[in-house]
Amino acid sequence: MSRLLYAFCLLLTACAGAGEQRLTLTRAGSFPPGLSESSGLAVHKGGFVSHNDSGKPAELFVLDHRGALLRQVPVSAPNRDWEDMARHGNTLYLADTGNNGGRRRDLRILALSLTGEGASAPVLLPVSYREQDNFRPPRHQHNFDAEALAWVNGELWLLTKRWLDQHSAIYRLTPDAAPLSEWQRLNTGMLVTGADFDAASQTLLLVGYSRGLLDRRAFVWLYPVRHNRVVEAAGKRFRLSESGQFEAIALGPDGHLYVSREGRGAQLFRSRLPLTRLLAAPDSEE
Repeated sequence: MSRLLYAFCLLLTACAGAGEQRLTLTRAGSFPPGLSESSGLAVHKGGFVSHNDSGKPAELFVLDHRGALLRQVPVSAPNRDWEDMARHGNTLYLADTGNNGGRRRDLRILALSLTGEGASAPVLLPVSYREQDNFRPPRHQHNFDAEALAWVNGELWLLTKRWLDQHSAIYRLTPDAAPLSEWQRLNTGMLVTGADFDAASQTLLLVGYSRGLLDRRAFVWLYPVRHNRVVEAAGKRFRLSESGQFEAIALGPDGHLYVSREGRGAQLFRSRLPLTRLLAAPDSEE
């Protein structure tokens, strides 16, 4: 029976990969030892800022363009489960919205800025979902884990990691503390773990991976945004040339995509082609 199951899983894996575009990555560098679970990535002064997820100290890592450490900055709010970050101007937004168990009632976004002295005291923006009425589901048997955050045309978008169907729901954050309502849902076919937005091309960038038991494949989606809605039918899906648990994505200062992977030395990767070329590519392998 185990051999039959193995063969069946291989067949499903082969079918899932048929016709997908490929996005070739090159290794940009390795993160410092203290950043073993890079879960968020944002551009900062020609380099990047990153952070760990749950179980690690509440601090930011300021990095150069190759992922080398420039400084560590403590944050005066606990890291319950930081999962992504977004930047607008001088403000960084940290998504403390990791919710694998589906039981958290203290989800929030931290808004802060980096200074020469460190980090400002964060402003806390509470997060709750209007659709959630069960706070005791079996682990990974719910749709209210959120691990992707992006600043899109003047507002924050929080995107969920829907364990039950591998879709992603978009929630637009409002200034008040009212529960969030689903704005749009995307059939991504992956567990979404990171996001960024390119204002110049009006493109939403998503990274994530499959729930495969034998091979954790990683993907990037490029979606056009029009009138603050995703044009899902025009999205481009790329399978990454590397597999594993990719957790964060950012459009670098050089116009290339940068993605981070947990474990395996915690590495930073760069797309071989810039975003403009990826958007112009026909529906064939890159």
